[in-house]
Amino acid sequence: MKKVLKWIGIVLAGLVGLLVVAAVVLNIMGGSRLNKTHDIQAESIVIPDDAAALARGEHLVDVGCKSCHGANLGGQPLLADPAIGLVYAANISGLGTSHSDEELILAIRHGLDQDGRQLVIMPAEAFINLSAEDLGAAIAYLKTVPRVENELPGPELSFMGKILLGSGMMGPVFPAEYIDHNQPFPDMPEVGANLEYGAYVSGLCTGCHGPDLAGGPSGEPNAPSVPGLRSESALASWSEEEFLLFMHTGVTPDGRQIDPEAMPWESFGKFEDDELQGLWLHLQSLPPAG
Repeated sequence: MKKVLKWIGIVLAGLVGLLVVAAVVLNIMGGSRLNKTHDIQAESIVIPDDAAALARGEHLVDVGCKSCHGANLGGQPLLADPAIGLVYAANISGLGTSHSDEELILAIRHGLDQDGRQLVIMPAEAFINLSAEDLGAAIAYLKTVPRVENELPGPELSFMGKILLGSGMMGPVFPAEYIDHNQPFPDMPEVGANLEYGAYVSGLCTGCHGPDLAGGPSGEPNAPSVPGLRSESALASWSEEEFLLFMHTGVTPDGRQIDPEAMPWESFGKFEDDELQGLWLHLQSLPPAG
């Protein structure tokens, strides 16, 4: 009996040792991902300064940036869990005096900071679908936003947070790791209620709903799956009016109020009706997911 207990103890000690080694290795891997850099050259685009372009840029920033970076673009927490860590959406006010055009292109289109380090939860997989004209307009507007004094730390993950990151259990939090940095700029379609513009706007939905808009598992641990937007989804039973109402209010046709943290309707609802009608036309035209 003593020999059996001894061997059980040895086996258990070995298993504990393996778990400790695995935890340390995953922790190191997570820290490495936090500091991983990419050697990407920013594209050269025109940064306009006319009133129409600035208005377009403000519109795009209202829709695409404020849900994460805050109403004044001064930054706010994206993840605040003592067991995992703290991650802020950066303070992106006052960029006209702190960042070059090239650095802003790298951040928005490629998900990289000034040093080429990959940014956490920066949806470059969606913004890489912006045309050169729209990206230039957004940057032009951002450069006019005055600085909000709100100093924020960089991402800080706990030992467990780095283990989750190293194991991949935190999902695709670094778009810079998997987007095609050589993807060309799309053509800029006519803004309005047409299929071409709807397809263009749908590129901003891919960050959550997937590149083919078929939905799937959430990138957040324990979060529910992301619904698809194609013709086999619940949207197929909605009318255009119900879709517009949902996008503006977050209320589904059956009366459910959707949390804006789960679906940023407060931001996307700032699209004009004709823009949303174009998106509706595009979504209705998609065949069922293969």
